[in-house]
Amino acid sequence: MNIDPDSKTLQLDRFLAVPMFCASMLFLVFVAAAVQEFTSETIYQSVEASLYFFELTLLMFPLFLAEALAHFWIGSPRWKTAFLRSLLPPLRLAARDHETGTTMWLPMLGWREVDDDLHEEVERAFSGPMMVVALMILPLLAISLVWHYRIDIGQYPWLEAIVETGYSITWLAFTVEFIVMFSLVDKKFAYVRKHWVDLLIICLPLVAFLRVLRVSQLLRLQQVTKATRIYRLRGLALRLWRGIVALDMLSRLMRLDPERRIELLEELITEKEEEIEKIREQISELQARIATKAKVAPPQIAPETPAKDTEAA
Repeated sequence: MNIDPDSKTLQLDRFLAVPMFCASMLFLVFVAAAVQEFTSETIYQSVEASLYFFELTLLMFPLFLAEALAHFWIGSPRWKTAFLRSLLPPLRLAARDHETGTTMWLPMLGWREVDDDLHEEVERAFSGPMMVVALMILPLLAISLVWHYRIDIGQYPWLEAIVETGYSITWLAFTVEFIVMFSLVDKKFAYVRKHWVDLLIICLPLVAFLRVLRVSQLLRLQQVTKATRIYRLRGLALRLWRGIVALDMLSRLMRLDPERRIELLEELITEKEEEIEKIREQISELQARIATKAKVAPPQIAPETPAKDTEAA
């Protein structure tokens, strides 16, 4: 589809591409900071900081709403999408254009048409950083799970800060990768089904974090029993989250093995062959319908035209 270069929608997209990308990243950093407090072993010290970062994220919502209103004001074809995205600002990180929805701006790549080539290129770009995260998570797990029974990590603030920051970076990396790749694919539900573990890694800390926010009210009411119960649930969710992250990272590292890579490629070939077979079946059904209609439809007889008198008067 041809895009009018003088379109107001296109001009607004070009103008806001970099600022809104940075705003989305800042929003995620604030959320990641709250998640970092979620990973803290000392809940009574982390709730106040979590509330602070949570309030910062709330203060950023008007910025995304203002962009949606701007697209509504100029009559952008996809202004409704902008409003829906303003309700979940992280999705603005890899938003498509508001004119046709066929192009996307990404750092280092600029504006590119969304297709299979871009999907593969971005997937390769993420593979390196995610491998670094995979290698980084192993010592963090060793510190938090093994050394926890030998030393009190709370007595070493610098060590606790390193562990919490590492988990925060891990969550941020998973979230950015999932949002960008989710925005690139057309089959959203299929992508979610295939990468449900990544989605669980993203959502579990958020759900537990919102649950823990109630502790601030409970402490003010001196309901120590309920606060302790929530703390235990939080600890269980934290251990579950760390286990899922470890399994996912081990799975990513296993993909580096050539034999495992061959297996994945063979599975991909099988999946594509099944898709091709389904397409061929649809073509056969359509051809059968066309043939049936051709047999049922009565032949059309052309009306006879009166013979012209060619004799000279």
